Amino acid sequence: MKTIKYLFLFLIYILIAYLLIGVYVLVLNKEIKHIKEYYDLTFSFQCIINSYPKLKESCILSFITPIMIYLIKFLIPEKQKLHGDAKFATRSDIAKMGLFSKKGVIIGKFGGQLLRFDSQEFVSLGAPTRSGKGISEVNTNLLDWKESCVVQDIKQECFEYTSRYRKNILGQEVYLFNPFSKKTHCYNPLHYIDLSSAEGNEDINGLAKILYPQNTGNENSDFFNSQASDLFVGLCYMCYELLNTKKGVKFLEKHNLRAEFTLYGILSLSEGFKFTEIVPDPDQENQEISGFFETFEYLSENGYITQRTAELFNSFMLLKKAENTKAGVLASFVTPLSVFKSENVRLATSKNDFDFRDLRRKKMTIYIGITPDNIENSKKLLNIFWQQLFQVNLKERPDQNKDLKYQVLLLMDEFTSVGYLGVYLNSIAYIAGYNLRSLIIYQSYSQLAEKIPNGYGDTGAKTLLANHSCQIYFAPKEIEDAKKLSESLGNQTIKNRSRNLKGGGGSESDVARALMLPQEVRELPFEEEIILFAGKKPIKCNKAIYYNDPYFMDKFKLVSKSLSKIKGIPNRAELENAVINGETAVEIKSNDFNEYLNGYKQDLSKRLEKFENEEN
Repeated sequence: MKTIKYLFLFLIYILIAYLLIGVYVLVLNKEIKHIKEYYDLTFSFQCIINSYPKLKESCILSFITPIMIYLIKFLIPEKQKLHGDAKFATRSDIAKMGLFSKKGVIIGKFGGQLLRFDSQEFVSLGAPTRSGKGISEVNTNLLDWKESCVVQDIKQECFEYTSRYRKNILGQEVYLFNPFSKKTHCYNPLHYIDLSSAEGNEDINGLAKILYPQNTGNENSDFFNSQASDLFVGLCYMCYELLNTKKGVKFLEKHNLRAEFTLYGILSLSEGFKFTEIVPDPDQENQEISGFFETFEYLSENGYITQRTAELFNSFMLLKKAENTKAGVLASFVTPLSVFKSENVRLATSKNDFDFRDLRRKKMTIYIGITPDNIENSKKLLNIFWQQLFQVNLKERPDQNKDLKYQVLLLMDEFTSVGYLGVYLNSIAYIAGYNLRSLIIYQSYSQLAEKIPNGYGDTGAKTLLANHSCQIYFAPKEIEDAKKLSESLGNQTIKNRSRNLKGGGGSESDVARALMLPQEVRELPFEEEIILFAGKKPIKCNKAIYYNDPYFMDKFKLVSKSLSKIKGIPNRAELENAVINGETAVEIKSNDFNEYLNGYKQDLSKRLEKFENEEN
């Protein structure tokens, strides 16, 4: 394109120089008064072939003049516009920004050509509901992004439309996490925590802070959450030691007890065990153990848990007879974990089918497909999911481990639906160095700036957007958002003419006008969007809507039998029919609750066998 551009400019230069030859021949020969009589498009040619007087001088001046005019333009100071000179970027400006790249995050379409942001910097999208974010930003990138991806897929539409393409064509491992359904892959937050290490202690305390936030401004709530947090950490250590010592495993097997290093398992352990300890002396009664306090005392006195772990329960054990306070602590402890009592959630968090540590090692896609009706119930779990994903992947940089060779696109639709992500806000400035790419989608600034824990507050919202250098906006519904966007676009200087009706005449003055007024921003057509970059002209372009673009529809044809038979571009109805028939989604195996229950005994046997092998 650059070669063609320069060749075209060179031809224009030659043409101008050629036309000037005839003019200079007339000027230098003092015949300029006859220009109308002699001059036409062929006159320069006649001058050359007939060697008119002063031809040599005329040729030199003709070739120098365009160059001199071009140089003089830079010497004359450009007149500054009084109120600004805001303009939308031209095709040439967009090309200079490098947005016609063949790879990167798709951000729009200009002149029928896709715009891609190929940078380590991040992308944000402000898009109200029903504004086309799925058909123009989410699914388009899932059909185009070739490296790893984690997508918050409210309603599971992304999975239904793109999962088969990402698996069959892009060759990725594909997972769906929907803990409210049996058809889901599994994710156990405690899988990543090794309590035998100092790092594991930090991790479990970090998880406790997510479940039981403190410094909320409510002293009463902070007290109970603090106690609940300590209880949670103690129970995790208790469970870990029972499952990771030969003595502990033998105890569980002997009394046919169940202990799981899962969030459901920790919740169950808070109720204690119920079993009978048979005393060999016939003159003594067998020991009946029931409830947490008796369980704790038995495990502690018989050496099933370490002294260090027992000390974690000191403050809670003091509440044994303080019924009201104990009830308050237990209520605070149970509340965020109660969702794990559900059979489906218990199953979905019982093991790990995917590992966050593999996201940068191999190409994989994780869809978080929790439907809107379960969002409120799953906020804590989703919050843990995202915060743990960041924590796990911020422990090692790609330059420290060459196996971490893939970028991970974190496509966070309905960004604020999971609440405040502290680790994300605190690390947003440097996660790019860990090959993590952020694409957040929110409905309005007020939603993003809502108070913690539902949002990030005004300061946090500004920090987030400042670290997303590419900011896309669809037509906003809120007037405040329209005003902010209008201000960001800047002002133009225009001429305002007034006329005096009585005396005639009039005047002209420079006045300011927004590049787009707030009402014009709100009236932006459905197909259009605005993109802002710091220090660059704003872009007004089209959304990259997939259902009318052969580039994307051909991708659907690769995985759908019905669409592959259609000549030309399938229409939207034909695509939706293929989706409904399951032609574009991968199949997910249903989890079996009985299989999960029966597998526990096998796990205990394997653990015991491992300890015996290590001893031998």
